[in-house]
Amino acid sequence: MPQAFRHPSARLALAALVVLLLGIQPNWLPLLNDLRIARQSSSLTPQSLTAIVDAYNRQPWQPDRAESAGLAALATGQYAAAQVTLQRAAALKGWSARLHSAMGDSYQGLGDIPSAIDHWQQALAADPANAALLTKLAIAYETQEQYSQAQTALQALVAVNPDNAVAQYRLGVLLSVTNPAAAPAHLMLAAALDASVKPFAESLNQTISAGLDAKDPADLSGVVGYTLISLQEYKLAKAVLLNAVQQRPSFAEAYAYLGLAEDRLGNDGLYAYQRAIDLEGTGVQLNTPSRSLIHYLLGLHYRRLQQNQQAIAELELAFKLDKTNAAAAAELGSAYTETADLANAENWYSQAVLAAPTDASFWTLLAQFYLDHDLKVDQDGIRAAEQAATLAPDSAAAQDVLGFAEYLNGHVDLAEPALLKAQSLDPRSARIQFHLGLLYLDTNRPTQAKTALDAAVALGAGTPIATAALQAMARLGTLP
Repeated sequence: MPQAFRHPSARLALAALVVLLLGIQPNWLPLLNDLRIARQSSSLTPQSLTAIVDAYNRQPWQPDRAESAGLAALATGQYAAAQVTLQRAAALKGWSARLHSAMGDSYQGLGDIPSAIDHWQQALAADPANAALLTKLAIAYETQEQYSQAQTALQALVAVNPDNAVAQYRLGVLLSVTNPAAAPAHLMLAAALDASVKPFAESLNQTISAGLDAKDPADLSGVVGYTLISLQEYKLAKAVLLNAVQQRPSFAEAYAYLGLAEDRLGNDGLYAYQRAIDLEGTGVQLNTPSRSLIHYLLGLHYRRLQQNQQAIAELELAFKLDKTNAAAAAELGSAYTETADLANAENWYSQAVLAAPTDASFWTLLAQFYLDHDLKVDQDGIRAAEQAATLAPDSAAAQDVLGFAEYLNGHVDLAEPALLKAQSLDPRSARIQFHLGLLYLDTNRPTQAKTALDAAVALGAGTPIATAALQAMARLGTLP
């Protein structure tokens, strides 16, 4: 039996726990934006639309007027009306690539992706090098989990436009599931073409290379699955992790990550976690970090369901098994905070920084705990914030806790530069905007305070930060 979690797996498993905190990953958005801009670039006004429709109504036997009316309706989001006139045009002069493409767009607008695919395929048959059609088809195939078809469309797209970094990246991601040995070439090219894609492409490329070196198909599928979860590619992660457990039915760690992928997809991953636990109890060879990982991920499952007592039991077991699992300790801090047990929460956040003393993220969480609960702000709170900022000077969260700690300790001259740096690093953070708003309120700068607090409300809509910002805004009327 292959040694469980050997080679790259042990490193990647725990590394992924931190990478999961990433909120941004390369995806289809750049290509979708290109298509959206193209569709919205028409100068069609309501008056123009009316004129086009009137012309069609006067001469409905004219195929070009029927087509123009259909395209105009499509451009203004009237998808059902577009279909009527596009079908009329096709009946009058036959289907063209343009009509099929437009009809596909109308079906997409109505949410009927299979019908959209059918029309786009027919359009592509007449225009096989059309990059827009290939892009739409590749995206649609992926949403339908038709990965081999998506791969084919992407291969055609990069043949037409080899400098399209997002397409190269997406092809590399898909190949990591269907044909890992072919993925590195596309991932490396994507990294060279676009710096914003580079860290993600390189991460996946390194994973694949290490997995190929292991010369074990299950190991390869497992590490690719872990990394795809860290890149928030949950559907693809599920697909490749299912491959892993089929290739090695005793692969407990892969089952645990399969549970996480299911949870992130909004499904119930308990069946997979339970299988991992069952395997742990049947004598399957697992090292201690792997056992800790399984219970940690099950703890996250219960946390997602807000079942904190079950979560605490699993997370405490995870930490007992591996006292270097700082993520489990930090999650325990959060769980105990939610149960209003602040003494235990403080203890576990402190355990996290002891387990990973050079990781700024855990110092940031500890500092946030002290600051949010007004505990030891002038002692352990400020020290934790200073340590976070020292370890990660370019972290928005670390600069924010440092600035807010200085503010709470009355050091406005030190607080403002740190908060402004945090804002420059992450201008879309409601928390940072809120803290700046409070500072501006206390330094009698109502205009700047209102701007920052308005931003906090907008960016944090529906969160406690937005509520606190609204309450703070009530103070604006009391300023001189």
